Amino acid sequence: MLINLEELHSYNSILSVMIKLHNNYPSILTITSIGRSHDGREILCVRLGKGKCGPVMLGGVHGRERVNPIVLVAILARYCEQYDSKYIRELDDYCIYFIPVLNPDGYDIAVSGFGAITGELERQYCQSLHIPWEKYKFNARGIDINRNFRSANFVKTRHSGGCFSENESLAFMNFCQENDTMGLIDFHSRGESIYYHRSQLSEEYNTRQFYLAGKLAGITGYSMNMPFEENIDGVSGGNSVNYYSETFEKPALTIETVTEQAEFPLAVEYQGDVYLRIKDVPIQFLFHLLR
Repeated sequence: MLINLEELHSYNSILSVMIKLHNNYPSILTITSIGRSHDGREILCVRLGKGKCGPVMLGGVHGRERVNPIVLVAILARYCEQYDSKYIRELDDYCIYFIPVLNPDGYDIAVSGFGAITGELERQYCQSLHIPWEKYKFNARGIDINRNFRSANFVKTRHSGGCFSENESLAFMNFCQENDTMGLIDFHSRGESIYYHRSQLSEEYNTRQFYLAGKLAGITGYSMNMPFEENIDGVSGGNSVNYYSETFEKPALTIETVTEQAEFPLAVEYQGDVYLRIKDVPIQFLFHLLR
């Protein structure tokens, strides 16, 4: 495996692994930039498979949730290694999109501190929020990317910004509009649970969501959150799954990895456990979408 799950990795290290995978498996893996963060980091997407239609695996929306990006890249590497023996039928006709880190500025802050931000004004503003760097979840402009998407439950707050005001949310929006996607899983931490209910959508839509969440709960051992927990604080709208589900009316789940009791910074030891829990989720999600 090209990425060591027993180590913490910088964003550049993650990019390096993604590029190596592309070089090693050019016939099945395509890598593209979908945009740049406010501090100039490339936001990369990898398409695994020979088809161009498939689900999206999204990670690293919150900087401090640094376990999932590494795990997603490790899963990508595993699928590349096993492609011919296990996944060839589905991935010859379809694909899986991986966007391991949507918020690379926030990720690098949470890994190495505010010095990771090269823009002086942005760095000073991040520091002025008086949040310890290892607990920082916003982007380089102090915006919570997972509150910045247009949706029915969007609420403007200090950290939400205006809808699609941020490079990172715009990058994901443009990606979704330009590619043929089948569904979305946005990986977050903490809670070891799956959010599936969408109050703005039909009973038919939510019945399918319940089915898919149940299948993935069986794989991971994670619990399924109750419908009323979708936006329990009243300001959790404006997230990626709300935007995706309401815009495209395709399946969209949030999977919370790592135990609710985990403290930030999330320990490196969680990476191996999360990998074992979710390693089959992307391919199984594709299988169930095709049924």
